[in-house]
Amino acid sequence: MPGIIEVWILNLTQNKLKYFFRIFSFDQKMKSWRNGRDVNSLPILVGETDFEIEIYPNGINKKGRGHVSVYLVNKSDWAVNVEMEVKVGKKEVSGTCDIASGWCKGWDKLYGHDDLGKDNDAMDADGSLAVSATISLMWGEVTEGRNNSEKAEVEGLRSEVEDLKIKIESRLDRLDKSLTAKFKALEVSSKKTSLPGPECPICFEEMKPPTRIIQCRSGHLVCQNCKERPQVVICPTCKQEFIGRAIGMENYLRTILG
Repeated sequence: MPGIIEVWILNLTQNKLKYFFRIFSFDQKMKSWRNGRDVNSLPILVGETDFEIEIYPNGINKKGRGHVSVYLVNKSDWAVNVEMEVKVGKKEVSGTCDIASGWCKGWDKLYGHDDLGKDNDAMDADGSLAVSATISLMWGEVTEGRNNSEKAEVEGLRSEVEDLKIKIESRLDRLDKSLTAKFKALEVSSKKTSLPGPECPICFEEMKPPTRIIQCRSGHLVCQNCKERPQVVICPTCKQEFIGRAIGMENYLRTILG
């Protein structure tokens, strides 16, 4: 992936995404690269199909010399039909086509070098080129191997979901019984607000109402503010994943603390 310095991907639907990227020193590549030399994008997954975008700064072949060529490559093992829209500065093109496995389709003369050099929306001051591509997967060929693989994958996922459901229900049941026992054992004081609330193990603040509380698979608690931090992905106490709001605990604290 030589020359690509920034990439953004926006998933619009399951079978449609928008791909943005910038190519460093593209003005120099147009001048010095031979035709047929390309810059490849990162792998792009649309639905179950793998794609790759190829940008040729000086054309894909002699016919495209002096132009920027853009092609979409089908990296999967089946044929597909796609709709692709490409925007480079003020230049926009689109089309719908069938692409066999391992083949590519695109535009050999997307943008002439002279016109591109005059397009301030396409090139940065440092000569970097901004490109956006919207790829919509219309249909994909169903092969025997792919169909069997999908069935096996679905069955495997169904089994995992059922196992996970049983584990969650069991843990929730134990947690509910534990909370009920604690509630019955606690003598509610008339000065509810004087009772301490549970402490978040991350920020060490008491989790009193109306604080929202998140629980992990083992029943450990953290406050929602800490859970929403990008670096907090697992329980700091037991390293298990979080399973959602601790509604029972929130109601319990609301009862005893007000």
